Amino acid sequence: MKKVEKKQWFIMGLQIIENEGVSKITIDNLCNLLEITKGAFYHHFKNIDGYIDALMTFWVKENTLNFIEDVEKLDTVKEKLYTLSHMSASSKYKCEGRIRGWSYTNNIVQQHVKQVDKLRLDYLTKLFQNCGYEAEYAHKRAIIQYGLLIGLQHICSEIPISDFNELQNMLIKRFETNVE
Repeated sequence: MKKVEKKQWFIMGLQIIENEGVSKITIDNLCNLLEITKGAFYHHFKNIDGYIDALMTFWVKENTLNFIEDVEKLDTVKEKLYTLSHMSASSKYKCEGRIRGWSYTNNIVQQHVKQVDKLRLDYLTKLFQNCGYEAEYAHKRAIIQYGLLIGLQHICSEIPISDFNELQNMLIKRFETNVE
């Protein structure tokens, strides 16, 4: 019998969302694509909701927590902002727009999207406060920066990485006076 590691379930799930949409996140579809039995699914997950919760936890880690952890190794706020921009543009999982749409109809997904938004906004706010901005201004600036990211994911989902980076960099440069 074929053995599938838990991470493979999540990678497949994100690929399904990206390529086929959230309606294809079913036990049957996952098992067919991974070429395993339903018993293997139930070995790892209690039910489809358990899988969705674990999948979204994986997505939070891969597309938010790991980004922040990697960026924190850099020295300057400017390096951190530009690196975050590049990481967002070149993320290996291009399904965030679909996940956000899913969050309107699935409470599990909604909770994870809220968590991601809070983590990202809090982190950007902290970065801007480290530039010397007051908390309120830093938070407003974080909302603008983050709003561009989310907007680009929705209206320009097929935008080339270079164009995505250019737009993000324009915004960073526009406010760069205190960024070091």
